[in-house]
Amino acid sequence: MMIQAFHLTKIHPSGVKVLDDAYFSAPEGSFVVVVGESRTGKSTFLKMLGGEEKPTSGVLKIDHKDIYHLPEPERRRWLSDVGMVFPDLKLFPDKTVEENIHFILQVKGASGDGEKEAIVQLLSRAGLAAKVQSRPADLSSGEQRMLLALRAMIFRPRLLLADEPFQGLDGKAFSTLFHFFAELNKSGSTVVVSTQQASLMEEAGKNGMGASIQWVKLENGKFLPLEAVA
Repeated sequence: MMIQAFHLTKIHPSGVKVLDDAYFSAPEGSFVVVVGESRTGKSTFLKMLGGEEKPTSGVLKIDHKDIYHLPEPERRRWLSDVGMVFPDLKLFPDKTVEENIHFILQVKGASGDGEKEAIVQLLSRAGLAAKVQSRPADLSSGEQRMLLALRAMIFRPRLLLADEPFQGLDGKAFSTLFHFFAELNKSGSTVVVSTQQASLMEEAGKNGMGASIQWVKLENGKFLPLEAVA
C-alpha cells in the first residue's frame, strides 16, 4: 500500500500536539522505520495509519484513498488487508499459541490447506516450536510479543504496522523478527515499524539491508529523513 500524508496535524485532548503540519510519503512495497524518542507521536501516527486515530487536520491517504472518509463497507475491506502489532493488543488467553494464530487466519479469510503445517514451521523458526500448545500465560513477555507479531504477519497483509515490536526481545529474537519483517516486505507488503532503538539501524546495516529501508525520524511533530547505515 502507498502512504501519503499532507499537512497532518494531531492534537491530543490534553492539548499536546504530536504532529504539526507534517508531510509523509512511502511508496507501495516500502519498508519504513520511524525512529523517535518516547512520547514523540510514533504510536499515534501508526494508529492513524491503522484507522484508529483520526487526524485533527490534514489528509492521510493510503492507496490514494482518504481512509477517514471511506464508506463503512469499504473501510472494513481495507482493514482486512492491514496487520497490526501494538503493545495494547492482547493475545487470547484461553487459546493455545497455535490457536491464536489460526484464529486470525479465519478472521481474515486466509485459512486453507496446509495452514497447520505453515503455522508450526513459522513457530519453529521463531523459536516457539516447544510452545505450540502452550497458553499465553505460560510464555515470557518476549515470547508473547513475538507471537503478537507472528499473528499479524501470518495472513500476509498488504500493510503491516508494528509499534515498538522489538521491546523485551533478546538478540536472537530481535534478529529473527527483523528478518520476518524483511521477508514480508520482499513479498510485496508495505511495512511500517516504529522504534526507539537505534540498534535497529545497526542490525539492518550488518545484514546489508540498511539502504533498502526508508529511515525517518519523528521530532517536534515533523518527519525528517535519516541516513541509513551502509
